[in-house]
Amino acid sequence: MRITANQITSLRIVLLPLPLFLIYGGPLSRLMAILILAVLGLTDYLDGVLARKYGVTSLGRLLDPIADKIFIAVTLVPLADLFILPMWIVWPIFFREFLVTEMRRFMTPGQKGLRVTELAKIKTTVQMTGVGLILLTNTFPDRLPTIFFLAGLFLATLFLSVAIFSKSGEITSRLKSALLLEGIGLTIAVALPARQVELAYGILLLLITLASGAQYVLASMPGLLKKGLWPVVDLFLSLLNPLFALLVLPVAPPPAHLLVVLILAVEFAVQGIDMWAVQEGRPDLSLYKKRFFAPFLLLLFGAMLVSGAGLGAATATFLVFCSFGSLLYLFVDVWIHRSLFAKGDFFR
Repeated sequence: MRITANQITSLRIVLLPLPLFLIYGGPLSRLMAILILAVLGLTDYLDGVLARKYGVTSLGRLLDPIADKIFIAVTLVPLADLFILPMWIVWPIFFREFLVTEMRRFMTPGQKGLRVTELAKIKTTVQMTGVGLILLTNTFPDRLPTIFFLAGLFLATLFLSVAIFSKSGEITSRLKSALLLEGIGLTIAVALPARQVELAYGILLLLITLASGAQYVLASMPGLLKKGLWPVVDLFLSLLNPLFALLVLPVAPPPAHLLVVLILAVEFAVQGIDMWAVQEGRPDLSLYKKRFFAPFLLLLFGAMLVSGAGLGAATATFLVFCSFGSLLYLFVDVWIHRSLFAKGDFFR
């Protein structure tokens, strides 16, 4: 039996918790995390090759973006938690990811959906490579591993570009973008001290992420506004729980920090399932979550603060209830839409 793209993507999702825990360790543990993340990043390319060769399935269209977003959740949240990157860089990146997915879900069957742009594809690669470089620079502040890696990558891309140009007389836009970004990354690593390198890479991730998100917002917002006020309110209510969970990360008790990663990862998964269900003409269960569960959690958080429980206790309670509710919703969502998963696409 041949290995399918969906099986590789599923394996990537299953293995992602491993580097999450390794990031919190010492230099050797972090190096292992970087190597595992590099391998998992390569599987993203491999499953794309297999999907193009044997055909893209509906399950594959669900799993691949979910895996990419969970990859970002298990890497960026620890970087914020360990104060490697500030929250003003990390939080807008997640805002963009949740917002664009919700805008996709609002596209009803039969409507022209939001097409994946070239910048969005570049954004995913830049995010995966960027978090690895930030972690590598933080682990080895002399910056030599970062410089050697980027120099080797730049030379390999340059040789590939020359070979392609000599054969076809042109260079693809993606190779041009790779050379530009690798050159910028190498220049930053050589010119700046480690802490400034980390921040510069983080700002570069943020700018590319927001630029790709702006393309989707400009394309979808006119159609969304035509539907009236409530769809817009529903859209932002659906972002409330995960983004608030990330926002309170700095004041959460340390044992509750991993709950933030869990909430973000699960919410990315249910967003994808709900979008898939809506596109297939199935009922949209998220209406109950965003109109009842999200306001309930905020009221609970506010009530605990008013009662004098303290910010730490209120935050921990919010994260516990939010993670439990997100997991419960995921199980119900999968069960209700189980017929979508029963098409055999996992083996195709």
